[in-house]
Amino acid sequence: MVRKPAKMYRNISKKAYTRRKYMGGVPGSKIVQFEMGNLSQEFPTEVDLIVEEACQIRHSALEAARITANRRLMKEVGRSNFHFKVRVFPHHVLRENKQATGAGADRVSEGMRLAFGKAVGTAARVDPGQKIMTVYSTPQYLEKIKDALRHSGHKLPTPSHLKVSEIKVSGRIIAAPKLVGEKVVAAPVVAEEAAAAEPAKDAKGAAAAPAKGGKDAGKAAAPAAKGGKDAAPAKGGKDAGKAAAPAAKGGKK
Repeated sequence: MVRKPAKMYRNISKKAYTRRKYMGGVPGSKIVQFEMGNLSQEFPTEVDLIVEEACQIRHSALEAARITANRRLMKEVGRSNFHFKVRVFPHHVLRENKQATGAGADRVSEGMRLAFGKAVGTAARVDPGQKIMTVYSTPQYLEKIKDALRHSGHKLPTPSHLKVSEIKVSGRIIAAPKLVGEKVVAAPVVAEEAAAAEPAKDAKGAAAAPAKGGKDAGKAAAPAAKGGKDAAPAKGGKDAGKAAAPAAKGGKK
């Protein structure tokens, strides 16, 4: 199959065609993965690849840009020193009215113009100023990351630029999600600050418990004293006297 140039599909026209349950034979996305590198650590530096024009980016172009950036990052930065994310997904399905190619094909396959066509691929619709790819890392690798994203931007059908920003890191370590059976269970977040705060909280609770218990003990003592005035034993004594009288009568009988 001859791949047509990107200029045939880059312009946005009409509504997006995304309802795949009504389509048959939509080619799968070529993007292998959307997150690469070290996914279990927070990094203070963020570098974004931002597009400057509204257009459609085919899934093959996104995959080419991803491979270019990832290879350079793996080679020059190292897998454990960056977190690379592709931030768009090719939802829009591209259609094409297939015709015969080769010598004399113009006489064989003259069909109606603006035909609906069949699905031939997918593309992501992007807006000006939208982030396409992001790399999180440390400041020491900034120039190498910028070079990798600059090369990946050459694979896209639109001008692009880079934006560098700083992120406030919480200092926590996020474990990777675990697969339990058929369900993905999020791993717990381990934080040094939270671990240090737990003993102090326990100490406060331990100190508050006796004082609260003392008040409760005082409140509990008061009903006991009132119970003495109500004279449960005295009432019991009267009942005992009443019970004794029939017993004495029974003895006479």
